[in-house]
Amino acid sequence: MLNSRYSRQTALPFVGEQGQARLGSARVGVLGCGALGTVVAELLTRGGVGYLRIIDRDVVELSNLQRQTLFTEHDAEQRLPKAMAAMQRLGEINSEVRVEAVVSDYVWHNALSLLSELDLVVDATDNYLTRLTLNDACLELGIPWVYGGAAGSVGMSANFLPQGPCFRCLVRDLPALGVGESCDVSGVFGPLTVVVGAVQAAEAMKLIISLAIGRSDLVEVDLLKGVFRTLSLQKDNSCPACEYGMRDFLSPEHHQSATVVCGRDSVLLQQNLADLDLFVTAKRLEARGHSVRVNKFRLQLEFFGIELILFGDGRALINGTNDTSLAKRVYNELLG
Repeated sequence: MLNSRYSRQTALPFVGEQGQARLGSARVGVLGCGALGTVVAELLTRGGVGYLRIIDRDVVELSNLQRQTLFTEHDAEQRLPKAMAAMQRLGEINSEVRVEAVVSDYVWHNALSLLSELDLVVDATDNYLTRLTLNDACLELGIPWVYGGAAGSVGMSANFLPQGPCFRCLVRDLPALGVGESCDVSGVFGPLTVVVGAVQAAEAMKLIISLAIGRSDLVEVDLLKGVFRTLSLQKDNSCPACEYGMRDFLSPEHHQSATVVCGRDSVLLQQNLADLDLFVTAKRLEARGHSVRVNKFRLQLEFFGIELILFGDGRALINGTNDTSLAKRVYNELLG
């Protein structure tokens, strides 16, 4: 039909009704719901991907609104989990798409389960450890994933298929900016994340429609210079991951219990407490004289100028410090 939701998309020869049907039956994960993830999730929702799983550990803050397109001032005031706020907004955009929100960190012990029954994953994270974990998980599960990164005015994207080359092949050859800088030291130009997110969404849709039209190289864009370029991806024949089948990042050796959060004066603590009752914890803290705000998603309080946000799985954001030792002391004082 001329005026159907997807009529402008199905008119494209490389999409058509068959391609649209493939999009409609696809199950896609978006790992991270920040500057890249919100763009990717919105474009995939508008494009008619049948199922989206949004995985993110964080809450909406005012500083996010400069570049994270799905969120509003109300979301920031309520400190809503990003995955939940995105699910609500995406449902208003396209009710035909089933959106699942997963409020969780992505680490070695849940790396496989969080990607279960997905056809493809889009990376919208902000650190290389998570990407290496994602790389191992997707190789293990035999599913493709779309890498994206943005720092300063430079961004890049690449597709990684189960047969390789993989992300671990690439890391040693990335330009210095891609490895050495992240948004916590270099900042990020707001329009850049829209461009990179659009490239990622396009690649995800192309891979769903047909592997043959997906890119096999790395795309780099510098918006300050107005330059796009492509770099050839070569498989490392000695790669431990895609050549020898090692899954180093699906074990705890490479992971820390406390990490400084990108771009913020915050520390994330991974305590892995299953099914923590936030309301019971709030009552216990109130009995000790603390003023607590709590809902079904998170518990929040201040302690000598340090803010603690506790989630139901035991994860905690400690805002107001980038000292991991201090963050652990605050956590243990309040919850130990």
